[in-house]
Amino acid sequence: MNTTSKIIFGCFIFIAFVFAWPSSVKQISADQNAQSDHRIVILGLDSNSVVSKESHMEMVDSIIGIMSTIKQGDDFYLMPMDSPGNYIGPYRAGESDFVEFPRKVRDIISNSENNSSLRVAVDETLGESYGLLDIESAPPGSGLYLISTNEYPNHEDYVGHRLDPLAGLFYERGWHISAFSLSGIPASNLEVSTNLAATTEGNIFQLQDIGGLKLFTDYLLTTDNRGKLISAGEKKLTFSNLLISDIGVLPGTEYVMALFFRESNAGSFRLKNPDGLEASTGDRSSSSVLETPNAVIWIINDPTPGNWNVDVTGISGLVSSWYLASNKYGLNFQMPEVVPTDEAATISAFITEAQSISVMGEDASISADVVTPGNTSITYALEDQGVDGDLKSGDGYYSAKIPAPLSEGTYSVSVHLGWPNVKYNLTRDFTFQAKVFPTIEMAPLYTSNLFVGEEYTVATIYTKIKDSPYAVLPSAITPQIANDLQFHGTLKTNPRSPDSEGKAWMYDVIFAPDKPGQISTIFHVNLAYANRNYSRSTGNLILESRVLPQAPQAPAQPYSNVPYQPAEPNTLPPSTNTPKTKIPLGIIIPLAILAIILIMIVIYHNSLPKPYGFISDESGNSVLNFDRLRSRRVIKSILVRHIVAGSETGMDEFIGSNFVFGKGSLLITATSAAHTIRVNDHPLVGSANVSDGTWIGATGKLFRFTKERTYPDHSS
Repeated sequence: MNTTSKIIFGCFIFIAFVFAWPSSVKQISADQNAQSDHRIVILGLDSNSVVSKESHMEMVDSIIGIMSTIKQGDDFYLMPMDSPGNYIGPYRAGESDFVEFPRKVRDIISNSENNSSLRVAVDETLGESYGLLDIESAPPGSGLYLISTNEYPNHEDYVGHRLDPLAGLFYERGWHISAFSLSGIPASNLEVSTNLAATTEGNIFQLQDIGGLKLFTDYLLTTDNRGKLISAGEKKLTFSNLLISDIGVLPGTEYVMALFFRESNAGSFRLKNPDGLEASTGDRSSSSVLETPNAVIWIINDPTPGNWNVDVTGISGLVSSWYLASNKYGLNFQMPEVVPTDEAATISAFITEAQSISVMGEDASISADVVTPGNTSITYALEDQGVDGDLKSGDGYYSAKIPAPLSEGTYSVSVHLGWPNVKYNLTRDFTFQAKVFPTIEMAPLYTSNLFVGEEYTVATIYTKIKDSPYAVLPSAITPQIANDLQFHGTLKTNPRSPDSEGKAWMYDVIFAPDKPGQISTIFHVNLAYANRNYSRSTGNLILESRVLPQAPQAPAQPYSNVPYQPAEPNTLPPSTNTPKTKIPLGIIIPLAILAIILIMIVIYHNSLPKPYGFISDESGNSVLNFDRLRSRRVIKSILVRHIVAGSETGMDEFIGSNFVFGKGSLLITATSAAHTIRVNDHPLVGSANVSDGTWIGATGKLFRFTKERTYPDHSS
């Protein structure tokens, strides 16, 4: 049925409900339409089936006792399923007149006629409950609990046209339909109840034994964020046996709720404080006891810290003991949800009281148990002394630094607040994830003999996770000059093969010095990863620069003032036929400059490492001699003869890589993703050192670098 049909059907039910409403209904004024602050609990009880079995009647009494104790402030109604319009209520749990509610429930059950063959019209109960919840403006979380062991109609027309539309209306208002499965419940009942609960996010509570009561109690506590029951013992008793339940009460405890689930409605319970003195309901106004056939609930307000115990005797059958403590201290923790595997982490905890941080006394201790993915447990003491990860002494934050995780995975942490002479503690559990974060690496290329005014590619930067590339924006990488605050040259990073967003995982480091000297620089990458901001840095890059040598100039000749001497008379002028041996100055200067440039090029060329070595195939046949490269460009072989591009080798397998020769070293560097290259069976990511005997794989072929030429009969 679609939403429109559900709304029309709901309106029909509501109109019929208003006209059929008995005269005992309270009048609702227009200003009472606001949503109530109190949840509504409706018990839809099939008393004709419950009365047939004493254990069922006792279980209903126990259910009401548990719900009214835990759901303080909720309004309770009883709706007989044979006459849903004649409900009783409301009775507010926690108020003095609530004792009337369980009494009236017992009276209705006791006065019912045993009729276990009746088919219950559950749709009428749903319709009346919806109308009641609507008129009372019930808040989300309110709902209907069905209790019956009779048959429910379950044919398709009944379920599809009557029950499903009503269940949809409940779900739209945030109201649930739940059911208690008592022993002997027929299959049709359980089938219909399960469908209703699934549609409205309700529950089916199996109550064939006292274990079901404990699970139902857990559900109520969890729904209200009250905590989790702590086991205090379980034993199958005879009338002569004794069960002693220990209850650990911590300092700051506001109240303790002790719960005992029993199979038989018998026995006695004696409560003793840490001094061993018995406390009774009559002489302790701070204690209260609620006793039902299958559950006994003992509440101790403002208990003395220490070990309390309860003696249980006179019971034949299974008894389980549990307790729940409410402490005024709140144990809180601070730690990232995700921690890098290469970074130490800090666990911090603090204690709150009335939403304020509380500094604990010297007798209190805080510790953390960390369990690794390999199930290894390590305990750390948390201190408030301004050391070992703690930022400030005495500020109420207790911290400990744990080493960088050894492996990826989920780590479990239990933080404990304890006191001496009390064997129990306040505990808070949480988990964190350890993951490998992106890193930044740098491969130096050419770092010395850098001339002022020239521009060089001095290094390559890679960002990756493990061995996989991880592209970042250029703005994420920033250089830092470590030793020269007055540096004004050019130091930048250029991305290689950026994607559509401008991201790349390989960057060239471009350097143009503005003065001679030596600088030290590192590069930082700032990233947001796994919902946290973090940074990583490279090692130092030392760059040495010098001034380009200048051509030598002839020294200036000093000026001499020669006095004028007149020519002698009748003397012939000197001959003009002397040979012309002087070269014009306009030719000498360009030739000198050219010679100086050539000399500088030769000096620079000779300062560069010379390519050396051989590449042979798997059989030992030499396929490449670095000293005899036919495809080498002349100008490049002069200016950067120490760098051999893959395209200059004449071998397609090495396209997309560079061979960089240094003084006694050789690097192979990936410049593109044209081919997958492996060095000694490891993928080439960035750069890798190549030494004598190194194997290089490319395009399915295997090559070997050697300093000396190899031959087929010498291959290895």
